[in-house]
Amino acid sequence: MLSNSSSKFSTFAIASPHYQSFLVPSFHFDNASCRMRRYFSAYPRFDFGTIREPNDAVALFREMVRTQPLPYVSVFSKLLSTMVKMEQYSLALHLIDEMLQRDVPVDHYILSIAIDCYCRQKRPDFGFAILGIFFKRGYDPDVVTFTTLIKGLLLVGRVPEAAKVLWKLSVYRLCEPNEQTYVVSMRWNCSAYWKRKREICKPNVYAYNAVIDGLCKEGKVDDALQLFSSLGDKGISPNVVTYNSIIEGLCNGRRMDEAQDVLKKMIANKVCPNVVTCNIFVDAWCRDGKVEEAEHMLVSMKEIDVQPNIFIYTSLINGYCVQGKMDEAVRIFELAVNSGIKPNIISYSSLMSGFCKMGRVDEVSRLFTKIRSEGLERNVVSYSIMLEALFREGRCEDGLNLFKEMQTLRLSPDVQTYNILLHGLCSAHRITEAFSMLHTMEDKCVVPNIVTYTVLIEGLCINNKVREAKDLFDELPSKGLQPNVVTHTILIGALCEEGHIEEAKDLMMQMVNNGCLPNSVTYNVFIQGLLKRNKASDAIPLLEEMDARGFTLDETTFSMLIDPMVREGRDSVLFDKIKKLLPKDLYSR
Repeated sequence: MLSNSSSKFSTFAIASPHYQSFLVPSFHFDNASCRMRRYFSAYPRFDFGTIREPNDAVALFREMVRTQPLPYVSVFSKLLSTMVKMEQYSLALHLIDEMLQRDVPVDHYILSIAIDCYCRQKRPDFGFAILGIFFKRGYDPDVVTFTTLIKGLLLVGRVPEAAKVLWKLSVYRLCEPNEQTYVVSMRWNCSAYWKRKREICKPNVYAYNAVIDGLCKEGKVDDALQLFSSLGDKGISPNVVTYNSIIEGLCNGRRMDEAQDVLKKMIANKVCPNVVTCNIFVDAWCRDGKVEEAEHMLVSMKEIDVQPNIFIYTSLINGYCVQGKMDEAVRIFELAVNSGIKPNIISYSSLMSGFCKMGRVDEVSRLFTKIRSEGLERNVVSYSIMLEALFREGRCEDGLNLFKEMQTLRLSPDVQTYNILLHGLCSAHRITEAFSMLHTMEDKCVVPNIVTYTVLIEGLCINNKVREAKDLFDELPSKGLQPNVVTHTILIGALCEEGHIEEAKDLMMQMVNNGCLPNSVTYNVFIQGLLKRNKASDAIPLLEEMDARGFTLDETTFSMLIDPMVREGRDSVLFDKIKKLLPKDLYSR
């Protein structure tokens, strides 16, 4: 397979008349000219940190190829690597092809990037075509290149070929497989290779750690536990990384009791938990709403002489913010500062989000300003929270101006940012601008989600355009979206408000038939609609459903039911149903 790979050279990238130049190095510099070029040429510095989206990368590439003299090939490698991290594989390959057409120098690092892109696209044959060019150019592919090709074969299920390549690497001594090569092959169970290699190559704890971590991240925690349990039989002692992977997998699966059992076993085996171990537990407890229990971890950490980091403090801050306990969140924030730990942008964003939900716009604004004074960069999340706070206060123009500032700074708004903007515009009854923003969003290749359309449907409803809202609702399946319980509830409420009770009832039936069950809000909204039309008797079946599903009446629905209940008396069916559906705190008043 390896010996024939060079014949596949013609499959590289886009068909190009410049392939011949790709086979023979085009640039030759003697040592003196290289030194002079290095010391006396004024090379511009390119800021890769400005790359937020593919268009930014393309613009920087255009600037680089226009520069004279051309930047070092390593600079192009860095740009292409950035694009691979953005998962823009096709675009990276296109730019490599353009480099060839422009006679921009290409080295073995760039060829390796091309191989990586093809393998990630599940096109390993094209990767092997590039390998042929390695040999023709006199480059020696290293273990990273071969590992990438092996992984490419495994991604498309060609396990026997991957095992064969592994075997050839050893037999012909093309290169020595490293730990990562072993990890890749173990993850995909290249049994043919391992049967041959078992006696001469024994994977170590680092290789097993990678496999266990990979299984846990894929949700295969039981498989990871089985492998973990077998390590002793293989003469391998798990280290802190092994235990952390298992604990995190169990915590992510909400198997907290088992995770704590593993922690006890870890300590019994004299493997000391580190800050990562503690952070996993803190994060898991906070997700489960057990923030006080998570905070107790700070005491436990002190006992084992492990210093908390900003990630632990931020998890606690966010946990308290989600519960609306802002005083506690601020206390943890100040505790971090007093401990000499500088809060990061996530810490500030968590606090901002908590204050925003509480309607404390002044605090949100203060923190937003403080981010910059503390030497941190505001990101899309912090801008989005500030936007939401402004729109919540009805400051639509201030919100739009902040959005413009965000764009000026070349921060690319995401779908959540646009949803906040759309909600703000709809709430300000600027529905035409909201739909214009939707088109802008689509032009920027930000894909609207169900929240986007739910916001617009609600905007149309509050602007007395219920028929248009229903039309947009009906279009959702053609956009590949399914309305959720919130979308249904908004439209049911709007139809009831306009007196279209039968249509609202049909929509509720359609909702159930599509597998989207009404929630407490849906029932309350529909019952309110019936009561406004003096249809108390029609509400009784819905009250029975609410009782069966454990839902309760909200205050508005209860107040609307008082008159019908008084009319029908304490012995009526209606009175009996309502009594069962009252929240305990409401019933005790």
